[in-house]
Amino acid sequence: MKENHKERYPLVSILIPTYNRPHYFELALTSALQQTYPNIEILVGDDSSNEDTANLVQTKFLPSHSNITFIRNHRTLGLLDNSLSLFEKANGDYINYLMDDDLFYPEKIEKMMAYFLNDHKEEISLVTSHRNLINENGTPFPDGHLNQKISKTDTIASGIEVGNQILMNCHNYIGEPTTPLFRKQNLIEPFGTLKGRRYHFSVDLASWIVLLSKGNVAFISEPLSCFRLHRDQQLQSYSKQIDGIEDLTHLIVTAKQYGFLQEREKWEQALIEVLNWIQKGFHYYRKDKTEIKNRLFQCQELVHNELSFP
Repeated sequence: MKENHKERYPLVSILIPTYNRPHYFELALTSALQQTYPNIEILVGDDSSNEDTANLVQTKFLPSHSNITFIRNHRTLGLLDNSLSLFEKANGDYINYLMDDDLFYPEKIEKMMAYFLNDHKEEISLVTSHRNLINENGTPFPDGHLNQKISKTDTIASGIEVGNQILMNCHNYIGEPTTPLFRKQNLIEPFGTLKGRRYHFSVDLASWIVLLSKGNVAFISEPLSCFRLHRDQQLQSYSKQIDGIEDLTHLIVTAKQYGFLQEREKWEQALIEVLNWIQKGFHYYRKDKTEIKNRLFQCQELVHNELSFP
């Protein structure tokens, strides 16, 4: 694509929230700048407790890249509020988050936008793809449970049906925030919020369900991004796991209001699956604080009530 064809292509906003990871962040930002799609703005929200990232951007990137908007937060917002702030400032009709420790492949936005550019009836709400898992050094992991493919080939599927599979299997087939590109207008609730509840762990799933309720999903079978797994992540901490179980319980119970799980069989399968997650929580955290157990009991009671409802 040539620069003089920009007017033919809608603006895509790449949003990068970052916190105290200048090395990974530089790799992420560089991968955004290497995109072959010609009409991109990059918004960086720096939540860091020091000036390392600010100095890096101001000296190495801003002088030569006019499409970067750098925002130094005056106070630490936290990941979700930082992400929300970037969303509100985005000018693009299409949004793709890029977590500061992940990577894009150069043709990611171009290949995903091809679906939207050909979607004249605006039936597609979200485009996602396979993604590679990499370690802290960028070395790929083998494909496994975490990055299961929706399909072995490129396909366009019903957002409701894909959402049903996510809910019935309690598995994020869309991917982490870095993975999909979506229409901004279709995210009618703040990112990470479902039915007015802010999620604390499954932040992306809350928004994927909203988007999937609004249209179809396109899936590209080749990997177009990398999700980095490294020691600084706290995905397996006790508190985060309990947050995740609470989010998942709310997700399942609320999903019917968005058009998902309308058949009784699918509804029960989803409830039973989240009940299995709650039971795992009791098994792993039975020696933990009473407050943790009480939160799990509340989730369990909510699911039991739904299962007993005619």
